[in-house]
Amino acid sequence: MNVLLITSDQQRWDCIGRLNPAIKTPNLDRLSARGITFDRAYTVNPVCTPSRCSMLTGEYPSRHGCYHVGTNLPPDYPHTVASEFARAGYATGLLGKAHFQACKDPASPESAPAVHDLDYFDRWTGPYFGFEQAELVIGHTSEPHAAGMHYGAWLRQQGVDLKQYFDIHDYDHFGPWSLPPAQHGSTWVADRTLAVIDQAQADKKPFMLWVSFQDPHNPYVTPEPWASLHDPATMPAAAPATSDATKPDFYAALARGDFYGDDPQLQEKVWGDAKIRPELTTPDIAELRAVYYGMISLMDQQIGRLLDRLEADGTIDNTLIIFTSDHGDYLGDHGLWGKGLPTYDGMQRVPFIVAHPHCQQPGTISHALQSLVDIPLTSLVAAGLTVPESYQGVCQLATWVDPHTSARNHCRLEFRPADGPFKQRTFIESRYKLVLYDTRDYGELYDLETDPHQTHNLYADPAAREIRDRLVAKYSPVDPRPDLVRTRMAVA
Repeated sequence: MNVLLITSDQQRWDCIGRLNPAIKTPNLDRLSARGITFDRAYTVNPVCTPSRCSMLTGEYPSRHGCYHVGTNLPPDYPHTVASEFARAGYATGLLGKAHFQACKDPASPESAPAVHDLDYFDRWTGPYFGFEQAELVIGHTSEPHAAGMHYGAWLRQQGVDLKQYFDIHDYDHFGPWSLPPAQHGSTWVADRTLAVIDQAQADKKPFMLWVSFQDPHNPYVTPEPWASLHDPATMPAAAPATSDATKPDFYAALARGDFYGDDPQLQEKVWGDAKIRPELTTPDIAELRAVYYGMISLMDQQIGRLLDRLEADGTIDNTLIIFTSDHGDYLGDHGLWGKGLPTYDGMQRVPFIVAHPHCQQPGTISHALQSLVDIPLTSLVAAGLTVPESYQGVCQLATWVDPHTSARNHCRLEFRPADGPFKQRTFIESRYKLVLYDTRDYGELYDLETDPHQTHNLYADPAAREIRDRLVAKYSPVDPRPDLVRTRMAVA
């Protein structure tokens, strides 16, 4: 069985047409019609590098060691999902964003100045972390370093003036982008994926490919007609900001624009780019959301090209297709943008569609919990391959085939926002969300059934003490390998 993992970057769970009629994603809807759409899928970490490394290694950040964007996964890391498939004779490829290495470390191959050595990327195409074919990009939309690596080399071959289109340094920028759609990063990712599929078939090899789009990460810009595809007046309203005093202190500090607060362990914070943007009016927020939706719709068009190719010769009937994202985006909910410490679902949940060739009820929406850490293990099981003992995920194969089954009773997220003892751990069950903090007395507890927007923290509420104590006893201290026994049982 072929495996095609398609990921976006910083896409909210509710930004697919199947779950949100305000957004136009006809091809993701088409994929949804072939398989199962899971509306309760969670990342393992709210920033790029840790979550992506978990999808590569099958391990939580506390195991693989990449806890933030400034960390590096060792190049010889053993038993990546790509190396396991390659060992079994698969053609393996990573097309698009990797972000397994630091993007702001001059010694990193995914950072300047290395990413701007376009002559090097004209010559080198892997291997990279087990992927035999690697064609990479880092950065987002109009940032200067987004026109580097293999994508930059390709743009140069196209005669594109890089400084004309890739010179916006402001992460908060939003609106139309003058780059022609034919030169957009999403177009390039699809082009290269199609070429690698063709080559794998010419070599008579099954393929395992990670198709990694960069959108809809900020800066929120996209070419026309996509920038104007969605009417701002039709955008869902952002969840209102709350000033609930029951939440940890950093919520109030962030709301007033003080990212550090009085906590000395957050003075050297690197907790994502969570921010408030008080300069944005209500019409601004609607316009920004419309552009964000347009970024997804452009990507969706390119995903449609991949589906067309797989359908043309019947390859799709022997291909497991997974679509998800590395994390979400507050997108104005609760007055916040980006991602970071605040544990709202808009940032923690991700879109998740699985089209398995043997899906029993295509087109179904399932509420079964899914985690990004499950993808490597389940993909190997689906292909009939051996799973490394280091993998910590749960086997989801049954849920990917039968929407009425469930493999998880909870999901776990880890976040270490700075190089210190401060750590955040989130545990989500079907009804409750518990958030624990190392070295802190405060915590968070939400009843997602009665309070889906997490407006009131029940952690210190006497009426919820029994629920809190039961959940705290269950999840703290945390077994460092809590899912491994279940994983081995599922594989067996």
